[in-house]
Amino acid sequence: MAKNNTRSEILQHSRDLFQEQGYSATTVRQIAKRTGCTAGSLYYFFEGGKPEILQEVIRSYGLDPVDKLSWVIEEKSLDDLIDRLINELPLYFQEVIKRLNWLQLNPAQLTDGEFKMMRKFPLSLFESIQKGVNLHIDNSQKSQQITWMIYCSLYGYVDVFNKIGTVVDASFDINEMGNTVRIAIDALVNHNAS
Repeated sequence: MAKNNTRSEILQHSRDLFQEQGYSATTVRQIAKRTGCTAGSLYYFFEGGKPEILQEVIRSYGLDPVDKLSWVIEEKSLDDLIDRLINELPLYFQEVIKRLNWLQLNPAQLTDGEFKMMRKFPLSLFESIQKGVNLHIDNSQKSQQITWMIYCSLYGYVDVFNKIGTVVDASFDINEMGNTVRIAIDALVNHNAS
């Protein structure tokens, strides 16, 4: 097997195994066996082992918040930024859940490295939103408040129900939620302006 083929096959078989039995239940030996290589060969391509493979699998789905939200710095106004976040983040979260539904991780089963890597996602998401908000709000406290409102309203809902394993869905239109967030942000911005 060529190097690039082997690496790609390891990623594909890892994806398949993660979807079939979950990340925590999948072992490096299972991935190597399915790929038709030794565990040593697998470590040749992924020195960090299973955590590095997980990171590459997630990256291969194109779901990195920094990449997906790179447009935040292009929005001309805070209103435009909020409109776009309200329209695009729920779709992004649906895609994340659809592609990574197998990632039902128990933090107690994760190594420190795996746990740290999984915490990068919400932090990157928050920082990406904040980058866009900071371009339109000079006051850092107000910028933080707005970022938290957007983050908690649009991401928090999905994250909380995903973590507790509930398949409950919002009984309201996400655009209505977005409008409520917008009203709250407008009140915050206008209150401090007067």
